[in-house]
Amino acid sequence: MTRATTFAPIEITLRGGEQLHGYQHFRPGDEIRATVLLRPDRDMDARHVYARLQWHTEGRGERDEGVIEQRDVFQGRLRAMLPESFDLVFRLPEAPWSYTGHYVSIIWTITVEIDLAWARNPRHQQPFVMSPRRDEADDSYAGDQWQ
Repeated sequence: MTRATTFAPIEITLRGGEQLHGYQHFRPGDEIRATVLLRPDRDMDARHVYARLQWHTEGRGERDEGVIEQRDVFQGRLRAMLPESFDLVFRLPEAPWSYTGHYVSIIWTITVEIDLAWARNPRHQQPFVMSPRRDEADDSYAGDQWQ
């Protein structure tokens, strides 16, 4: 579990898949389940709290990204020291697969963003690996280098 900022800590816990090489691993077509916990340290008016299943590229060249699904999970007042919790279920698409290469990487995340008026939006991303079943014989993944 991790937090986004001291202003509005956001924790995202992933369930399902399997833990491999320090990342939660899911296959194309799997359901990914997540619990989002918001713990604001002061009152705030959230115009929206968005939860997104998305991917983006990192590395050389221009950044590319895709939002597979976005949900508006909350609107209203978040109270200081009163946690809000949301359960999410997303279905993973068939592609693109996670990939780590010399020039470019494809990173999958569940992203939560609190839309605030006249303030910087707190945001947190929880990365995970999305690729076909690993080859049990050589402990690697088709098309990626997550070792």
